[in-house]
Amino acid sequence: MINKYKLAMSSYPTGIVCVTVKSNNKKYNSIIANSFNSVSLKPSIVSWCLDKNSGKYNLFKNSKKQLISILGSDQRKSVSQIAFKKEEILKSEIEEIKKKSVFNFYTTKLKSLIIGDHCVIFLKVNKISTLRKKSALVYYQRKLLNFKNN
Repeated sequence: MINKYKLAMSSYPTGIVCVTVKSNNKKYNSIIANSFNSVSLKPSIVSWCLDKNSGKYNLFKNSKKQLISILGSDQRKSVSQIAFKKEEILKSEIEEIKKKSVFNFYTTKLKSLIIGDHCVIFLKVNKISTLRKKSALVYYQRKLLNFKNN
């Protein structure tokens, strides 16, 4: 059953986001997620899912503010660096991610729910950066692809 489920889910294209938080020691940490979605337009609420086995689980589950960056097609290198980096990242790296992203959501956590092996985090959108007309990254069958933005 699990293998069929994984095969079915990998056949479904999803967007790629970078979620960034600032920890108590004022350091930044990011994680790559493909489980991001809009929940409500009024008020503006988004959500994403965090694997309970993630080494960054407590940091992200307990953070009050999160930056969600919708990644552009020219950010493949950033995805690889963040996805496999266990330590904090520099503020200059965060600024570069924000600058190259399609757009960014500045959010505050509303609620989190444990469902199965994941935590669903619900966030209120406080601010959205300017939309950049560029292709977004898409995750499909374990590959990063460009999504053409017309």
